[in-house]
Amino acid sequence: MSTPEILELIGQMIGIIAVCFSFLTYQLKTKRGILLMLSLATVLFCTHYALLSAPVGLFLNIVGIIRNLCYYHSDKKILSSKAVPVILAAIMGVLGVLTWEGYHSLFFIVGLMLNTLAMGYFGPQNLRKSLLLTCTLIFIYNAFNFSVGGMLNETVAIISALIGIWRYRRGKETA
Repeated sequence: MSTPEILELIGQMIGIIAVCFSFLTYQLKTKRGILLMLSLATVLFCTHYALLSAPVGLFLNIVGIIRNLCYYHSDKKILSSKAVPVILAAIMGVLGVLTWEGYHSLFFIVGLMLNTLAMGYFGPQNLRKSLLLTCTLIFIYNAFNFSVGGMLNETVAIISALIGIWRYRRGKETA
């Protein structure tokens, strides 16, 4: 195996490990715990995208870590501003253009920008509904870059969102 092939294989393995950490976020009870675990998974995804030579995925996920930490510390006055999600989404848009890989980059850029806005403004049920769109867009980018972990992660997120939408539908009691 050549060095690029070995790096890609390592990247794919790190992506699978990242999916495991991402899955754990769905099992945590507190918003702060979820955001910390999501940040850890995102650090692994950054490494994954770097090894797959997918700069849009790498740099927008770096902003995703910053986003998660901002939302984690949203009790701080400056980070509780309604402008924070817009600023983070704008940074993602600019970085997406600067790291452009081709038209397939738009799927990741738009998906992560919308996800950032949804995380900042939506309640849980509307956030789950928004994931159906944002995860689909990010899945397409991952398919273009043959990110096995990325595709698996978005599939798990979509299934989890669908389960949550069904469990917490209006007027229905849950266990």
